[in-house]
Amino acid sequence: MKTTKMVLLCILLTSFFACKKDYKEEKENYTTVNKSSASSECLAPANWFTIVNNTRQTPPPNEGPTSVFANNATVTNCDFHQWSWQKFLWLTNEVNGKPQFINNLIQVNAAGQRLDPSNGIVLTDTAQASGSTDILKTPTYTSGVPKSATVYYSIFMDKLLYATMLKYGPIAKKDPSQVKGITFPVGALELKTSWIDASALKDPSTYFVTQGVINGVKTKVALLGMHVVGIVENHPEFVWATFEHENLAPAYDWSKATPTTDAPVTSTVDYPFFNKTSTATVTNITSGNGIYTDVFSVYKYGVPVEKAMKGSHNVQLFMQTSQNGSENLNNIRTINESVKKQLTGIWNNYFYNGSLWINTAGYNGTPAQAALLDSLSYDLSNSAPGKLTRGSTSAYNITMETYVQVGFSPSSIHGNSVSNLVNCFSCHNTSDNNSNSPLFISHVFTGYVQNLQGLNRTQIKDKHVKEIVKQFNLRAKLRAKK
Repeated sequence: MKTTKMVLLCILLTSFFACKKDYKEEKENYTTVNKSSASSECLAPANWFTIVNNTRQTPPPNEGPTSVFANNATVTNCDFHQWSWQKFLWLTNEVNGKPQFINNLIQVNAAGQRLDPSNGIVLTDTAQASGSTDILKTPTYTSGVPKSATVYYSIFMDKLLYATMLKYGPIAKKDPSQVKGITFPVGALELKTSWIDASALKDPSTYFVTQGVINGVKTKVALLGMHVVGIVENHPEFVWATFEHENLAPAYDWSKATPTTDAPVTSTVDYPFFNKTSTATVTNITSGNGIYTDVFSVYKYGVPVEKAMKGSHNVQLFMQTSQNGSENLNNIRTINESVKKQLTGIWNNYFYNGSLWINTAGYNGTPAQAALLDSLSYDLSNSAPGKLTRGSTSAYNITMETYVQVGFSPSSIHGNSVSNLVNCFSCHNTSDNNSNSPLFISHVFTGYVQNLQGLNRTQIKDKHVKEIVKQFNLRAKLRAKK
């Protein structure tokens, strides 16, 4: 009898510790989504922060045939994140009292027409790329202070991209097939920036503030976010990097969500784009809903995650995509931390929210890479396991892709899957008028060609939106068949 009791006790203890072990493993799996299980670090070199005559002098990144991008066999995930941060820092170097991107780049509108920024950054566009009614505003407080204001957008490009657009735009106007296979050259650069009237912020002291002209009226404007979009060796699809000011909106609380239910979004503090008295759901971040405020971010650094049941426990996992989510999140997290420790001044209030690119390994030379992009066409954004997207497969900026973080017409957040992830390539790909060319990956090039064809800015915007929705629906149908 004594022996039997001892055996039973051993069995119970073994079962107890086995359960504890299972729970521990599941808990660790959940933690890796937030802290990442990767042990390597992606760091910012000290020479990015060299100070000369009291101003930072970040060198431009090497992007050409002697760069890390020239060898597809050895280039790493971290290399793209380092390019993204270095490019942003270089663009924000002070030149004659202003950031380099304001002084040395060309401001254009969505139709590729050059603007005159002599009185300040020209701001008239308010609609996001996902739809003409997708607008973002700060909340209306009961006190009326600060006032509610709308987010505006501006586009900049370097002389190389501008010259390429002017060269090939007239050719594409006559016959788009004549630019098939042509790409923007290495070094070509395009920026999209988001701004708001600085007086609409409770505390604009942590923002870069400069002179702007909103619908013809001079006013001080604060920078909210920036897309840094550039061509590096072997990547004619552009590398799509995005930066935001810290704490613009709350983050979705995945710990409160389940595999079958969403968590309502609330906050104990006000954000520039969220009133603490509000409760938000997926409808607040859905394209076409007409809800302009109380928004929130879903995927940290654009790395998609999901909830699942493991045994009896509700855990958070990296969504299975074409990119190792743990590696990507860890590299973005560690390079952000590295920059934060070394960067001083106003730009230390902005963070890197990820970037996206295509794996071009095995496609040697620009013609082969252009042919790859052309062949992928509408499907360029496909991030299913085994596909070619790399980096943040759900890349977004809270002020520019606010309403497509979980697709164009989602019914829930928990129901989102890899088949309907939206990223930069969902809207930016080679297809235009049934004639493929990597030049059309740039919406400014597309707008420039359409303007030459006689379309006005409103018509250009409407055509872009219709094309985006058409592409998304077509991709959804194609993927559903597979």
